[in-house]
Amino acid sequence: MAKQVQGTQSFARSIGLLQHICDRRNPPTLAKLLDECAFTRPTLYRLLNGLESEGLVVQLKDKSYKPGPRLVNLARSALTKSDIRDRARDALVRVRDQTGETVHLAVPSGEGLVYIDKIESLETVRMNSTIGTFVPLHSSGVGKAYLSALPEEKLTVFLENAPLEPITPFTTTDPIKLRAQIDQCRTQGFVFDSQENETGIACFGAPILDENAQPIGAVSVSVPLFRLKDETSRYSTALLDCVRELSDGEFQR
Repeated sequence: MAKQVQGTQSFARSIGLLQHICDRRNPPTLAKLLDECAFTRPTLYRLLNGLESEGLVVQLKDKSYKPGPRLVNLARSALTKSDIRDRARDALVRVRDQTGETVHLAVPSGEGLVYIDKIESLETVRMNSTIGTFVPLHSSGVGKAYLSALPEEKLTVFLENAPLEPITPFTTTDPIKLRAQIDQCRTQGFVFDSQENETGIACFGAPILDENAQPIGAVSVSVPLFRLKDETSRYSTALLDCVRELSDGEFQR
């Protein structure tokens, strides 16, 4: 058995706590963190103090915690060096030009995905999302698309254990219904999500695969419902062309 490096456990706990804070749609309070993270109060205080001192989290007036300025700078630096983001940019722009709507590129982060690029619609009414936004797997077009490309055993574990919390009144919270949506995505290559992650917005999502057919991210086309065309193939065709290009083995090398 490999010998554990001194300090590894404490570092892993800090990173896990930081990821937990980042993954929450709303900044969690101390009470929430105590309930959700299974740390003792002294341990949680110590970890939070360490993250605060390094500028990785910030405590708000209501005693909740959000990602700090140093983490934002680190994330921005990482994004500028993201190979998949750089190589995908032209393909994402083409999808936006073909559909006229907002296009997102998302990659895995913790228990969900995070947007690492966004090509804005040229229309005046646009989405509120930003680069760096965390999106749950069960409620978003990119998330369901990513799930559809997981090996069966990993998908089963997710469906049996993930808390399928409602993000909007339209979010799928029944694992059986979610499984049916994922199966449909596997059949047609893309998933359609109507208002499940943001009220008033429909999304078409499809996964990006590596050379071993494993998911490494997902792309979505997001459309305000009042602009959604009856002929939805205009969105899905452009999207599928994009992810086929990005899933090419040459793209990964």
